[in-house]
Order: sequence, then C-alpha cells, then structure tokens
Amino acid sequence: MHIDDMLRITIHEDSKVSRLELAGKLEGPWVAETEKAWRASLHPDQKIEIDLRQLTSVDNAGRDLLAAFHRSGACLIVEGVWMTALIGDLTSQPCEGAVVQSSRQKAPRRPTSRQLESKK
Repeated sequence: MHIDDMLRITIHEDSKVSRLELAGKLEGPWVAETEKAWRASLHPDQKIEIDLRQLTSVDNAGRDLLAAFHRSGACLIVEGVWMTALIGDLTSQPCEGAVVQSSRQKAPRRPTSRQLESKK
C-alpha cells in the first residue's frame, strides 16, 4: 500500500465535544475504519464534530458515510471550494458555527450590464 492511499484519523475528546479529524483519502477500506472510529466516539451528552479540512478525496462509500454523519447530527467542519460543494450536495444545511469557509474572502459579484438589462 502506498502512503498516499492512507487516511489518518485523530480523535480529540473533552467532556463536551468529540472531534474526529480526518486527513487523506476517505476511500476503500478507510471508510469502514472511519465508521468504526466515529461509532466508538459517540457518547450521550457529547457533541460530535467531524473535521474534514485535510481530506484529499472521497469515494462513493465515503460520501455515503459523510451523509450518515450529517443525518446523525454531527457537525461537519470544511473549508475550500471542493469540500464545501461536496458537503453542500450531501446536506440540506450546514451545522451552525462549525462550517469553516475558505480564508480568502470573495468580493460580492456585481451584475454586468447585460444581467441588469435581463432583469428589467
């Protein structure tokens, strides 16, 4: 197995929050390992967060697991265009306060004159 095909799962826990930090590829056998780590981290009265900021790729099984995280109430922490779009496709709305946008701020887009004309 090549090192680029790996996934690192780091678990941070305190009395209120259990956070799984995923780095690498959420693919193949790593999907089942991630699900095991997630289920082992579920505790009553403890919020769960899944930090996806270091993921580099996700296969279909990984997408299904991310959707399961969201359905269970876990907050998904993301940044960057690719991951933000992926999570947007899987979820109806992000967790309040946990979704991290790209650090680069975009200026609001101004409509072009053609767009203004079509609105009249």
